[in-house]
Amino acid sequence: MKRLMLFGLLTFGSVSAYAQASFSSPLDATECSNTFFKALLDEDSNALNNVLADDFSIVSFDGRQIDRDMLSQAVAQGYLTVETGMLSGSRTRDYGDVGVVTGTWNVKGKIESNGFQNEVTYTVVSVKKGGNWKVATVQLTPVQ
Repeated sequence: MKRLMLFGLLTFGSVSAYAQASFSSPLDATECSNTFFKALLDEDSNALNNVLADDFSIVSFDGRQIDRDMLSQAVAQGYLTVETGMLSGSRTRDYGDVGVVTGTWNVKGKIESNGFQNEVTYTVVSVKKGGNWKVATVQLTPVQ
């Protein structure tokens, strides 16, 4: 029984290590945008770092501009948590190596210990650099 449990733990450990190491690059701007929102929902700072451009910035609900490192640290340290997030009405416009994705995000989460629940419209601009799609900028605007 102990051997079976040890085997199960080793197998699970190697599978989860493989899953973490095998990040697949998004194939287009739509998938890049979806990967960004999924990384926020999963609170996965590694996936977030893989999909964000080096010069990434986001304009948050309150109009503040946040850079890549600040967002990644906020997610990694649990400062920002997304409990639920549902995307709807997504529309992608492709311009070669640039894609603009717009839609609505119904999101619930916490910033520090302050809860929020908003419906926001979003714009995600993704660029293809070095053969890989990356999120360059995100704009979030609360729906009134």
